[in-house]
Amino acid sequence: MYDLIIKNGKIIDGTGSPAYRADLAVSNGKIVRIDRGITGGKKVIDAAGLVVTPGFIDSHSHADLGLLAYPEQTQKIQQGITTSISGQCGFSRAPLSRDADPSVPIGTYGTKGEVLGTMGRFLDTVKDIPLGANSAVFVGHDAIRRAVMGAENRAPSTEELERMKQLLRDGIEHGAMGVSFGLTYPSSCYAKIDELIELAKVAAENNALVAAHIRDEGDQLVRSTAEFLSILKASGARGIHSHHKSMGSNNWGKVSHTLRMLDQANEEGVDVYCDVYPYCASNTDLIDNFIPQELHSEGTESILKLLESPQKREELRQYNIAKWGEDLSWVLITRSKLFPDHPDKRIPELAALCGKDPYDVVFDLIQAQPTITANYFMVCEEDLELVMAHPRAMICTDSGVTAPNAGIAHPRMVGSFPRALGRYVRERKVVSLPEMIRKMTAMPAAVYSLTGKGLLAEGFDADICIFDPDTIIDRATFSERTLKAEGLNYVLLGGEVVVEDAVFNGKCMGKLLLRRR
Repeated sequence: MYDLIIKNGKIIDGTGSPAYRADLAVSNGKIVRIDRGITGGKKVIDAAGLVVTPGFIDSHSHADLGLLAYPEQTQKIQQGITTSISGQCGFSRAPLSRDADPSVPIGTYGTKGEVLGTMGRFLDTVKDIPLGANSAVFVGHDAIRRAVMGAENRAPSTEELERMKQLLRDGIEHGAMGVSFGLTYPSSCYAKIDELIELAKVAAENNALVAAHIRDEGDQLVRSTAEFLSILKASGARGIHSHHKSMGSNNWGKVSHTLRMLDQANEEGVDVYCDVYPYCASNTDLIDNFIPQELHSEGTESILKLLESPQKREELRQYNIAKWGEDLSWVLITRSKLFPDHPDKRIPELAALCGKDPYDVVFDLIQAQPTITANYFMVCEEDLELVMAHPRAMICTDSGVTAPNAGIAHPRMVGSFPRALGRYVRERKVVSLPEMIRKMTAMPAAVYSLTGKGLLAEGFDADICIFDPDTIIDRATFSERTLKAEGLNYVLLGGEVVVEDAVFNGKCMGKLLLRRR
């Protein structure tokens, strides 16, 4: 007697092969049989008219930042993500910055020092927590740099670099995926290439990975891609070019060149992939996009004080005009303390409301709320589709997790995978359905060495999505960002049904996934 049988569905197994009709039997959390006419199940799901696929793997996630507070990961599992790879863009929950107070408690888990002092301690804590989706974690370069050097804008000493390498080794030895760089953000942006190569060598020595948000995704996209590839070549590490895109209309089309660069590197023996989220808008803090990197090393309070000076404001305005131009209609503020009654407005709209220069509005928003984020509409759909179609491109959300009813800044947090299937497979036909499923399942499982994941095959974990290929779609928009997907009938994790009609039932069947050495 099987625990569960999924009958009458079209199997898309993750390999990229065409769909075929079969039943699938599950027992003890594993797929134990795939065949026609299977009977004898304690439970039966009739998947007639639906496709049955492996659970989706989010190649680039920030779930670790909220994992202790929101282990259910509702936003992941409700869009079919059964595994996410977090700790990206240089940011990871551990190790703890040298400037943080280690005695501050973190819920019932212990103090910051006890839980976040090293990546090893963090992973040891998380591995005992039931999770709503499986999670794997990178060690963030920013985190290890701040643990050793704080936010200082300088090269590390020999001793400091060795300490950073030790912290990275600790994380990798405890099961982290490797190291992630966030080279556009302080403090990662202060690192020179020799520092990055040395850390990448630590990853390579352990057959771990290097993921990189490169230094610039706009005017310097080609140069920044070349830098990342040179790090991989010099270190021998395998790599992932994070959320590959060209930012800004004057840079549209450059991804055709940078994708060729990735192809050439692979032909020369470098093992490198990329990932992409299916939206033409990114999301990050205003302070990161509109305040020069070198000013961040002095701390947020210093930046806020600087913004009090009309002269400094004008200098920053001229700096940003040279960088971005005078039209800021591509910047959308979803919610703010400064304009609480005017959500989802573009910067020119807010400027018109208060009769100010658009850049003064940006600076006012930062002063009122230093952590405020914005959505930036700077990617063209043709570039997005070109990246998505590349045979080494995986699908991601580039998003974390939060409380189920909390505000969300970008619809990618809840809609990325249904959107890829609905808009870019069914409507725009960028790739076939089996190929898109491969990008969401078997490919990331192989890249991240996730044992038992990514395929519908006997002996593999019963992490499974069942959906209607004719109706699956994201419903979340940039004005209604929390709407759940349509057409996602069931999600199974470890053989248990955890989502029905895109609604999580609260069963936390996930676990921390540690890198296989």
